[in-house]
Amino acid sequence: MDNRPHSRDKKVESGSVEVRKGEKVGSSPVGSGARPNGHQSGYTEGRSGERSNGSMLKTGLLLFFFTKLFGNLSPKGKRIVLLVAAVLLIFSLMRGFMTPGNPVTVDPAPVSQPSGGSTTQTQPSLDPSLSNGGSSGNTNTTPSNPSSSGNVTEAPSNPSTQTPVSAGTVRDHFYSPNANDSVTVMVYMCGTDLESKYSMGTSDLVEMANATIADNVNIIVETGGCRKWQNNVISSSTNQIIKVTSGGKVTTLEKDLGDVSMVNPLNLTSFIQYCATKYPAERNILIMWDHGGGSVTGYGYDEKHSSDGSMDLAEFNSALKAAGVKFDWIGFDACLMQTLETAMVCDDYADYLIASEESEPGTGWFYTNWVTQLSRNTGVATTDLAKTLIDDFYQYSLRSQSSAQVTLSILDLAEVQGTVPAYLTAFSQSTNQLINSDNYKAVSNARSKTTKFASSQRLNQIDLIDFAERVGTSDAKKLASVLRSCVKYNRTNISNANGVSIYFPYENTRTVNSALNTYNQIGFDSSYSACVRSFASLVASGQASAGTSYYQGYGSSSGYDLSDLLQGSSPLGSLLGGYTDQSGSYSSGYSVDPELIYQLLTGFSGRNIPSEYSWIDTDSVHAAARYISDNRLDPSHIVVSFNKAGSRVVTLSDEDWDLIQAVELNVYVDDGTGYIDLGRDNVFEISGNDLILDYDHTWLTINRHVVAYYMESDVEQEDGSWTTTGLIPAILKSYDESGESFEQMVNLEVVFDKDNPYGVITGARPMYNGETDAIAKGNIEIKENDVLQFLCDYYTYDGRYESTHLLGSPLTVPASGLSIANRKIDYDCSVTYRLTDIYANYYWTPAFISQP
Repeated sequence: MDNRPHSRDKKVESGSVEVRKGEKVGSSPVGSGARPNGHQSGYTEGRSGERSNGSMLKTGLLLFFFTKLFGNLSPKGKRIVLLVAAVLLIFSLMRGFMTPGNPVTVDPAPVSQPSGGSTTQTQPSLDPSLSNGGSSGNTNTTPSNPSSSGNVTEAPSNPSTQTPVSAGTVRDHFYSPNANDSVTVMVYMCGTDLESKYSMGTSDLVEMANATIADNVNIIVETGGCRKWQNNVISSSTNQIIKVTSGGKVTTLEKDLGDVSMVNPLNLTSFIQYCATKYPAERNILIMWDHGGGSVTGYGYDEKHSSDGSMDLAEFNSALKAAGVKFDWIGFDACLMQTLETAMVCDDYADYLIASEESEPGTGWFYTNWVTQLSRNTGVATTDLAKTLIDDFYQYSLRSQSSAQVTLSILDLAEVQGTVPAYLTAFSQSTNQLINSDNYKAVSNARSKTTKFASSQRLNQIDLIDFAERVGTSDAKKLASVLRSCVKYNRTNISNANGVSIYFPYENTRTVNSALNTYNQIGFDSSYSACVRSFASLVASGQASAGTSYYQGYGSSSGYDLSDLLQGSSPLGSLLGGYTDQSGSYSSGYSVDPELIYQLLTGFSGRNIPSEYSWIDTDSVHAAARYISDNRLDPSHIVVSFNKAGSRVVTLSDEDWDLIQAVELNVYVDDGTGYIDLGRDNVFEISGNDLILDYDHTWLTINRHVVAYYMESDVEQEDGSWTTTGLIPAILKSYDESGESFEQMVNLEVVFDKDNPYGVITGARPMYNGETDAIAKGNIEIKENDVLQFLCDYYTYDGRYESTHLLGSPLTVPASGLSIANRKIDYDCSVTYRLTDIYANYYWTPAFISQP
C-alpha cells in the first residue's frame, strides 16, 4: 500500500465554468510540453504530411525480430505470433518508438581569429539609461534575504568523514590563491533570445560594470548569437570582444569578428586563447552564458544560427583541450549544466565547477558583489567567492520571483577526479547487476521517485545523490557519500536537489544513442554506459511486451490519428470503444500468454540490431525475458465494474498495483461536434485495491478560466510530502520596458507542494518550434496586465486530432495575481484514467460518460 500512486490535493470552489473552443491557431498538438525530437508546435500553421520516423523505425524493428523468430516456431506458435505481430504492428504504425536523438554536427570551417590593434575602441558608459528599452538589471549590492532561506548544504570540514574507503588520489589544484594575483574572467556570452527579448545579457553586463573592478582583474566578454542587443554599445550584426571596467565603462577590443556561431567549439577555443594571450593571468575563470541542456544537449542556442543546434559536451571538451588553458573555475550561467558528465569533462581543465542542476531563473547570476569581492582580494578562496555568488543568485532569484525553483552549487573537480570514478564504477556495476537479476522493479521505482530536472522537457536528468540513496545498495550509499563531499556548497529550495545530477533514461529513450555516443567521446565511465544500456533496454522491452511504447506527445506532424488504434491503447481509443452502464464490465485490452512474451524476448539475444537501436543490450533483454513476462501489467485486468455502493471501479491485485507508478485522470469535454482535451491530472481515489472511477465533474481553472492541464512529474520528498508539477499551454502577451507588446507560445509551469498545496504558477516557459533542445534561462514572469489566452487540442468524434484552438476568453492578469482552483464543468465529459507502469507504458481505463 505504501507504494501506491499519489493523488494531489485539490481545492474545489463553488460555481461552474464555461468550456468553449475558439478559433483555430495551430495544426500540431500542444497536449504535452515536449515534442519527440524536440519539436514544439507553434500557433501558426505547422508542419504537415508525414509520420514520425520513430513510428516507421519501430515497424521495421518489430518486423525484423518477428522474421528472425518465425522460422523456429511450430505451426500453432506461428499463428499466435502472427496474431500478436498484427497487434503490435498496428500500434507501431500509429505511435512513436524510441526515436533516436539527432546529434549536432558543427561546421568545422575555421572561424575568424580575434586580432588586436586597430579595432580597440573606448565606448560610452554601459549605463542603464543608454539601453534601448531593455531592463537595466538590479544594481543593489546588498540584496535583502527572502523569507525562505531554502536548503543550504556545505561539505564537512573533514571530507574524509564522508568517504567510506579510499578511492584514489586527489590531485593538487591547478591554482593556489595568492594575494595580488592577476585575474582574467572570460565570459562567453551568447545573448540569443534571452537578450533580444528580455535584455538579460545587458542586465548582467550592467551588474559587472557596477562592481568595483581592480586594475589586475580583467573582465573580458565575447558577445554574439543575438538578433538585437538591448543597448547602444554592442553590435547585433557581428561578434565582438569587450572589456568591462568600473564605472559602467566598456572598451571594444575587437569590433568585428564576423557573424560566427557561438555554439561552434572552434570559436570558443579562439576566445579563450585570445584572453590568455592578451590578458595573461595567474588566475583564470571561464563563464559560459546562454541556454543550457545538460548532459546530452550541452551548452548554448544561437538564435542567428539556430540550425547549428548546441555545443555538446564532446565539442565543449574539444574546445577546452585545444585552448590549452587551466582554470581556477568554470561556471555555467545557463540551465541544467551541473551534471557529473559536465564535471568529468571539466576536471582536466579546472579546479571547480559552478552550475545549476535545474533551469535557472531569468535573473541568472548576480555579478556585482562577487566581482567586487574578487577585486578586493584576488587571492580569495574559490569556495568563499562561490558562496557569495551562490547566495546572491538564490536571493535575487527569489526576490524577483518568489515562486522560482532555485538551485546552484560548486563542485570540487580535483576531488571529483580523484574519488568519484571508482565509486561510480562500483555503483554502476552493482546497479546493473540489480537490473539483470530480477530487481529491475526496484531500480525503476527508485528512478521514478528521484528528483527530476526540466521534467517537462523529458531530458532524463535526475539528482544523482538522491537516486543513489533511493537505490540503497552499499555501493550506491558510498557513491552518494563521496559526492556529498565533492559538493562544497549548495543553495536550493528544491527538495532532494543535492548539487549534482546525471542522465538516466526513463521518460523516453530517444536520446540514448546520443548520450552513449557522447559518453564514448568524452571517456565517461563504461560501466555506467552499460548500466544505462541495460536499464533502457529493459524499458524498451517492457514496452514492446505490452504492445505499446512510451509516447509523451505526438510524433505525426499531420495530427494524432486515433481512429485505428486498438481498445485501451490511447485515451480516445478507449473513448471510441464505447463504455455503457448496461455492459456491467468492460476490459481495456486483451491478455497475451506470458510464455509467448518470454519466447519473443529471448529472441533478441544474438540478433543483429539495426543501427538506430545499436544501444539495445540484447543479452540483458534475453536474461530478463522471464522477469518481464512475469512482471507486466496485463491489460485484461483493467476491467470496469461496479462495487456494492454502485460506484464504477477498476479492481487490481496487489501484484498489479505493485507494477503501477502513476494514475492520472484524463478528461475530454463533448462540445456537440467533438472532444476538447482538458488534459491529465493526478487526482483520483484508491480504496483498498479499487480505483474509484466516480468523477466529481470539476477541472482545474485559473481565475475562473478553465485550462488544459498536463501533469508532468510527481516526486515524494524526504519528509513524506510531495511535489507535483504540470504544464498549461497558452499564448502569452506581455510588454517590454518601452511598452511594446509581443506574443509567444508558452507552457505555464504549475507546482503543487507542501507550501502551495493547491498550486502556484512559477512562470512561463517558451516553446521553440524544434530549433533547440537547450532550455532557456528563466521562467518568464507573469506580470500584472499581461494577457493569457489558453489553448486546447480538439478531436473529432472519430478520434482524429483536428487542430489546436483557443480555449475560452483571454485573461488579463490582475494585480492580485493568479489563483488556482477546481470548478464544475457544465458539459458532458468523456472520462478515462491513465495508468503508468514500471516500464513507462500507458494504459487507459475504458471510458465512461459523466454528465453535469
